[in-house]
Amino acid sequence: MGPTPHSLPVHRIAFRTWCGSALLPLAFLTACTAHGQTIADPPEHKVIGLEPIDLCEHAPWHLVFADEFNGGTLDADKWVTFFPFCEVADQCWSSRSGFPTSIALDADSNVTLSGDGTLRILTRQGPLATWYDHSSVYTTGVIFSRQKFKRGRFESRIKLPRSTARYLWPAFWLFGGGPRCSEIDILEILKRPTNTFHYALHRYNYECDEILAHDQGNINVKELSEDFHVFRLDWDTWFIDWSIDGELIYRACRVYDTAGRPVSGCNVPGGIYVQNQAFPGQDHELSLIISSGLGSGPLVDALGNGPPIPDLPAVMEVDYVRVYERGP
Repeated sequence: MGPTPHSLPVHRIAFRTWCGSALLPLAFLTACTAHGQTIADPPEHKVIGLEPIDLCEHAPWHLVFADEFNGGTLDADKWVTFFPFCEVADQCWSSRSGFPTSIALDADSNVTLSGDGTLRILTRQGPLATWYDHSSVYTTGVIFSRQKFKRGRFESRIKLPRSTARYLWPAFWLFGGGPRCSEIDILEILKRPTNTFHYALHRYNYECDEILAHDQGNINVKELSEDFHVFRLDWDTWFIDWSIDGELIYRACRVYDTAGRPVSGCNVPGGIYVQNQAFPGQDHELSLIISSGLGSGPLVDALGNGPPIPDLPAVMEVDYVRVYERGP
């Protein structure tokens, strides 16, 4: 979720799974195989050959990154408060503007620490602000990690702002890598009420400016704005699992059998398997992002025209962020 990934045109390939059903065009069954157990990147090798293998990874998790948001100011060694997609710091329009997908500008003043051990990201209406050629009366905020991460466990305890309409867009996500960038949306309330949880995998073209494949969906859950909840994503070699408060919500599978059935168990016989084209690059290093946006609608625009946007001001409150990797 953000100005670069989500303001782009989307070519939708049919890969929507609950590790249950996948629609797979036969055109993707090209004659490519991985050598032995070497894992090829899905966009480069649509089909791989596997020897009999246990797909479940068993090494324990160990902590490699954490921010408990104690103190009075955000740790600038860990985060920036803009999207660093410019040649120099934030000196381009896309660093603080999500137009046209989000009508709010990202403002440093909307990212604060509470003094009680939480981060607060505020989305509000205020005086007209301008960033390059984009102007808006709405501002919000973002934190973007300086450190990049490979496969691991990504966890945050978050209290979401209540959303009753189709405007607020809080998110906890990963983006980066390349070529063919990867995006993993750990948590999104995608301009819907806060009992609708959105998950997604996206893979991009070589220039990372167009989504070519996705594995995504919405799941109805309990209301998420009334208290803090722990949102966790486990990204392993063969599976990506989304959990809320320790309960598995969704599993994305890296491979399917040639009948289009997702391979979701541990022990698999040798054979030919088709790769999920939305699965992230095996060695991609992704940035960790917590952000909020504000979607436009048929009656409102960035200049404040139309009826008041419901649910503003809105605060996304974050207790902690922790990242783990597998190891001895």
